[in-house]
Amino acid sequence: PLECLDAFGATGIMGLQWAKHLGNSVKVTINDYNENSVRMIQENCHLNKMKVVMNFKEEEDCDETIEEGEENLPAIEVTKMDANVIMHLRAFDFIHLDPFGSSVNYLDAAFRNVRNLGIVSVTSTDISSLYSKAQHVAQRHYGCNIVRTEYFKELAARMVVAAVARAAARCNKGIEVLLAVALEHFVLVEVRVLRGPSPADDTVKKIRYLLHCQWCEERVFKKDGNMIEENPYRQLPCDCHSRMTGKTAVELGPLWSGSLFNTGFLRRMLFEAVQYGLEDIQTLLKTLICEAECTILKQFSIHGPTSQNKQEECGVFIKTPDTAADYYVVHGKRKNNENNQNGTKRQKSESNAEHPAFYYNIHRHSIKGMNMPKLNKFLHYLSQAGYRVSRTHFDPMGVRTNVPLAQFKSILVKYSTPTYMGAQSEGSLQASDESQVGADGDFAEEST
Repeated sequence: PLECLDAFGATGIMGLQWAKHLGNSVKVTINDYNENSVRMIQENCHLNKMKVVMNFKEEEDCDETIEEGEENLPAIEVTKMDANVIMHLRAFDFIHLDPFGSSVNYLDAAFRNVRNLGIVSVTSTDISSLYSKAQHVAQRHYGCNIVRTEYFKELAARMVVAAVARAAARCNKGIEVLLAVALEHFVLVEVRVLRGPSPADDTVKKIRYLLHCQWCEERVFKKDGNMIEENPYRQLPCDCHSRMTGKTAVELGPLWSGSLFNTGFLRRMLFEAVQYGLEDIQTLLKTLICEAECTILKQFSIHGPTSQNKQEECGVFIKTPDTAADYYVVHGKRKNNENNQNGTKRQKSESNAEHPAFYYNIHRHSIKGMNMPKLNKFLHYLSQAGYRVSRTHFDPMGVRTNVPLAQFKSILVKYSTPTYMGAQSEGSLQASDESQVGADGDFAEEST
């Protein structure tokens, strides 16, 4: 079984869901440092008919409350330790970190003993620093220089991934980002761990600085190289620096410059969400898959391996796979050599079709006095022009595309229509005057 750790258990709801739904395929450990939380976790385990196993002497008698017929029930290990301590003591296949605030204090311990091809899930709730409201705190915690931009949510996600990548590289491990989302009041990042100095070096190469124009908000990652460039503004597609004097762009980062999504992982998540009836997240997952592939929703479909079961939901065809060939963890044991080859092939194919970095908000670049086209129509216009385009979960009015900002604005202007509010108001005023003249000429003369 896969050893899973919920490092900050609180009520234990997440670890209980793992044990209840996944059964004997996982060995769940729920940890919390608070005594009240540990007591609540035990009570919730008994409420869900789970056997509690304690590993510290003070609570060894907790198993006495289990009835005679419950020896075969799934067991959950409950620990009362600091999260850094338990991650240093033992090795896990899946680690979920959800601390209060920033998670940077626990990343080194998480990557210290996590097994090869394991998954580390990190939730950061310090949005004041991540969303550029407290820039000095972001500099202190993440070592990143950031400013408020139109794509601040993706900037936050890339900042967290960069911190995760640096922590993994310090332990001679690389990462493959499976998922990075910014929802409600938190940023969630899930990465797969690749052990070895070579994956670590490849991971570090994807941490780069970002050039951001403060006038038009065009952005581009700085090119690799040790030579000092005389005019770094040339890397930006815009011509703001040539038209204006002074410093028109800032250097942000270091940030993660690689992909934020793994399409195969998201497709398997969607399949499992359909299997378990989790309707709340299916819309989000479909948006993420379209964003990962940078395609419009109409072009989106899911094709699984050969299967007899097939169902349609919300216009998306979902085939039920009998065995998932692209799983890293095979039932019973891990196929390291074969799966590593598949992993490298998949990484190469995904890097070629990697989704564009960042997005543009259609309202931020609108033209005064013009009516913009509907967002879905505008996506279709960009796709007809030959560019890759999709919506993004980071911003409901955001457009993820590989088109430069100048062409983005020109296409937006091309399909925008001028407003005739002034002409319409004059026509309505004349019509009202004529009606008043017909009704009462004296009143019309006084009004004019």
